[in-house]
Amino acid sequence: MGFTYKNSRLHCDDVDLQVVADEYGTPAYVYSEKILKRNADVLKSCFIDRGFKVSYAMKANSNPKILALFKSYGMGVDIVSAGEYQMAKHVGFQGSDINFAGVGKTAGELKLALEDDIDHFNVESLFELEHLEAQAAIMGVQANVLLRLNPDIDPQTHPHISTGLKKNKFGMSAEMVTHLLTHASDYPHVNFEGLHCHIGSQILNPQPFLDLIDYLSKYTDELSGMGVDLTHLDLGGGFGVNYENPFEDILETTPYLETFAESAHKKLGNFQLHIQPGRVLVANSAVLLSRVLGVKENGDHYFVVVDGATTDLIRPALYNAYHEITSYREQDNFTVGDVVGPVCESSDALAKQRELPQYESGDLLTVASAGAYASSMGSTYNMRPRSPEVLIKSDGSIDLIKRRQTFAEMISLY
Repeated sequence: MGFTYKNSRLHCDDVDLQVVADEYGTPAYVYSEKILKRNADVLKSCFIDRGFKVSYAMKANSNPKILALFKSYGMGVDIVSAGEYQMAKHVGFQGSDINFAGVGKTAGELKLALEDDIDHFNVESLFELEHLEAQAAIMGVQANVLLRLNPDIDPQTHPHISTGLKKNKFGMSAEMVTHLLTHASDYPHVNFEGLHCHIGSQILNPQPFLDLIDYLSKYTDELSGMGVDLTHLDLGGGFGVNYENPFEDILETTPYLETFAESAHKKLGNFQLHIQPGRVLVANSAVLLSRVLGVKENGDHYFVVVDGATTDLIRPALYNAYHEITSYREQDNFTVGDVVGPVCESSDALAKQRELPQYESGDLLTVASAGAYASSMGSTYNMRPRSPEVLIKSDGSIDLIKRRQTFAEMISLY
């Protein structure tokens, strides 16, 4: 299952990636439906079967074909913008399937979601709560709300994707949340259902999650003692993936999922529990398939120039993130160098100082773990068209789930 060598050529399931390159060109994202299903099946077994409501975090990858797959697996959707809301509705998610997160929702976004009676809003600040109360009052409706609590728990991950510390912009302090919940009558058009926490992303160590469970158990007990009885607790997401070994199974990378789910169910099972996985479902389901334009040396520095770029995968430039580089043809002859794109930007590098095969112009290579925060963070910088997305289906057929953007489409906005 997934990306493996057959006859020394890299395949996605049973499809030779050369076939994809010949048919759809490069760069292109190539997804394995079998991996997407495997990841979804694990989360269903661990969480949905224990009564959790699982909502896919669309920001990781918003392709409607992938959204439809997760919908068919019984998941809801977690959105952070009006555009994501409209995509969710386009795919067929109902209002009750949608929760609206995000640190800065506009008045228009609040109105749009209230009209559809979405499941709930994750409210991140006092000003947002006041705006939501005012909009709901105008419309004569009630808004279901989970207050986003910042528990000041270190997720032990990259600082750029940490969200649960006091220094992060997300959520509110326990003091503020307690004040709002004990003054709920000040907001007659808001139904305070519970709490939401999301402490960070790419978490590989289970301890931060276990700390969060203990924190919420104690905090909700304290609230109950004040006469505040909630019904929903949202534990966020952030389950990590293995970027160094991108074709590892989800349960090898995050073997703690079952323990986390069982611990939450045992200690917090009197609440309706929620999680919002994103990256863990999609990251290692895809590669960015690229073609070598040429190789060059500047002194003792070796560069492999490819047609993929930071416009296709910005994470290495943005976070100094690691993505494994894999040769289409199995090789055992390596040179240390950089993989760089053609974009006119110094940070346009997909990998630096790696052991790389001896590439030649025209060779294919893949940048792994390109299923999350790759296409969804893509751009048209340098007037480069957005790359196509191809899904290798479980039956071995090839489905073009997003075609390559044309120049006419890019210029039509001007």
